[in-house]
Amino acid sequence: MSTKKSKSDICDYLDWRGDLPFAVSPFNEVDALILCQLSYLNFTKLAPSSFDSSIKLSELSKLFFASSDFEKRSDLGMLIDPKSNELLKKSGSSARFGDIEVTGFLSEYDEKIEEQFSATTFIFNEGGLLEKQQVFVAFRGTDDTLIGWKEDFNLAFLEKVPAQEDAKAYLQKVADTYKKAELFIGGHSKGGNLAIYSASHLDEKSKKNLASVYNFDGPGFSQESLDSNEFFSVKSKIRSFFPQFSIVGMLFHHYDSRKIVLSDEKLVMQHNPFSWFVKGISLEEKDGLDSGSELFFKSFNLWFEKITPAQREQFVETIFGLLGSTNAVTNSDLSRDWFKNSGKIIKAFASLDTEIRDEAVKIAGDFLKTVVQTAIKKDSVTETL
Repeated sequence: MSTKKSKSDICDYLDWRGDLPFAVSPFNEVDALILCQLSYLNFTKLAPSSFDSSIKLSELSKLFFASSDFEKRSDLGMLIDPKSNELLKKSGSSARFGDIEVTGFLSEYDEKIEEQFSATTFIFNEGGLLEKQQVFVAFRGTDDTLIGWKEDFNLAFLEKVPAQEDAKAYLQKVADTYKKAELFIGGHSKGGNLAIYSASHLDEKSKKNLASVYNFDGPGFSQESLDSNEFFSVKSKIRSFFPQFSIVGMLFHHYDSRKIVLSDEKLVMQHNPFSWFVKGISLEEKDGLDSGSELFFKSFNLWFEKITPAQREQFVETIFGLLGSTNAVTNSDLSRDWFKNSGKIIKAFASLDTEIRDEAVKIAGDFLKTVVQTAIKKDSVTETL
């Protein structure tokens, strides 16, 4: 007889909780994750880009599915779960989410400055039933574009990337527009990093309205950033969630407070929020990270701190230069003809300047060596105990 645990996900949550307005059952971490996942959808020309007007989520959902370019609009690429479209339909038709006002939809993509950024603002009014107006800002995580992933890797050697600066400006504008509202911020993947960064850089007056910052498996920051006054001022408001086998979320450093979430996917596929277990009004907690995720976290950060910023930059530029040799724009483009594209990458690698090629191989080798040494050290400590 199977002992596999039955799972409820964020779509099931809407079936169970969707009839309860926020005035009856207050906003929670599952609601935050749903809004962050909805931010991956393309609302261009459907949701207002300014804060002067808004559209109910129920109406936005109808427009989305009735749009003439629905097939293209609903194609999220290979890395974002297509169930996100179903999530929009379910949330839009629910009593809980249907009346949420959507505004300030912004989407930027710039190859020249290597930026992929998008944000959406959700307003909770419920006809004045809430004691205080609530606003949730959702920052989109890394999408299917290679530029989006390149920007993530640029965090390895830049103090800040364009998306962080745009997130900072966007959030301050929201805070200035809704001065009396209770402010919630969140994001999945890179969106979680943007949520923390932007919250930490709010002006002091706006920080007083900050309720919670939700980071769903987003990469962290340098230890110097976490020790700064800006970040420390919002430390108590940050709520970080990582699946049991986290890779993206284990990049760089975080504050110690975190919740490990049960997932039914394997390895890096656990990054997908639809694989996370929902129990009641919470994400179901697991005792700790899987050993492989802990090993990656310790190995990566130990290796990362040993190499210079110049080496990090050259390594990132080399990797994405090789991917760029295929003329692919997205990960989906790469995967469509992987055999042909891998041949182009190998050819481009062989044609690299010898010094650059050797340095890239050395850095990659040093990382693998660090993984092995960390694993051996961990096993030795375990045996001693």
